[in-house]
Amino acid sequence: EAYLDHLIKENLPVGHLIDSDFSFMNQRLAQHYGIDGVMGQRMRRVSFEPEVPRGGLLTMGSVLKVTADGFDTSPILRGAWISKNIAGNTLSPPPKNVKAIEPEHGGAITLREQINQHKSNKACYACHKSIDPYGFALESFDATGQWRTKYRVKKEHGGTFQFRLQGYYHLAGEVDASGEIGKAEFKDVFGLKKILLSDHKRIAYNFAKKFFEYANGYKPNLRQRLHLFLMIPEIAQECGMKDLMTKVLVYSLTGEQE
Repeated sequence: EAYLDHLIKENLPVGHLIDSDFSFMNQRLAQHYGIDGVMGQRMRRVSFEPEVPRGGLLTMGSVLKVTADGFDTSPILRGAWISKNIAGNTLSPPPKNVKAIEPEHGGAITLREQINQHKSNKACYACHKSIDPYGFALESFDATGQWRTKYRVKKEHGGTFQFRLQGYYHLAGEVDASGEIGKAEFKDVFGLKKILLSDHKRIAYNFAKKFFEYANGYKPNLRQRLHLFLMIPEIAQECGMKDLMTKVLVYSLTGEQE
C-alpha cells in the first residue's frame, strides 16, 4: 500500500508497477528479503542496487505469498495472477474435469515436467502458454517470498512440539526460472521484467481498465476500452500513475477524454 501510494503521489511512470530500484519496508520485512541496514518497525522507502529483485509488485512478499498455497509454490497460480492482473491477458477458466498438478520438487519428475506433460493436451496448452512463463520466472521465490536457488523438500518427523530453527527439510533440485513469452526468452525474473517493460502501453492499458472497473463498479465495454487505450502516452516516462488515474476518473464522470 505504501509503495502504490508513493507511485501515485509522485506521479511516477506506470513501469514502476513492474520494476524499480526501491521499495517500502521495515526491519522485519528487510530481514525477510535479505536486505541489511534497515532498523526499526517504521515502514520507509529503501533504495537498493539493480541486482536486488524486490522492485515492483511482482516480487513483493505479499503477492508471492497470496499466489502460493501456503506450503509450496505454484507456477500456475502465480502465472495466472500476473498474466491476468498485470499483463492483461484474457484467460478462460480451467475445465471442470482437469486434475490438479501437485508440486513434487524432490521426485523423479520435476514440476516443470509435470506441467509440460499437462500442456500436451491442446485444450490445456491454449491457456497455459499465457500462464506458465510468468509463474516459472517467480520460482526463484519460495512460498513465503524468500529468494532460493534450490527447492526444499519437507522431512518427516515425529515430534509434534520439536523446534528446529532451520526447519525440517532437505535441499533438492536447482530452481529453473527460465521461460519464453512469444519469441522472447528469459533466464530469470529480471529477464521477465525487461520483457514486460518493453511494452509499457500494455501494462498501462490493463491498469487503466482495472482502475476503471474499481471506480465504476463494472468492466468497461468495447467503446470505453478504446477510449482508455487512447489515454496512454506513447513515451513510457510520460505515462505517470497520477495522470493516468486522473484521466480515468474524469472520463468516468463526464464520459469525455481530456
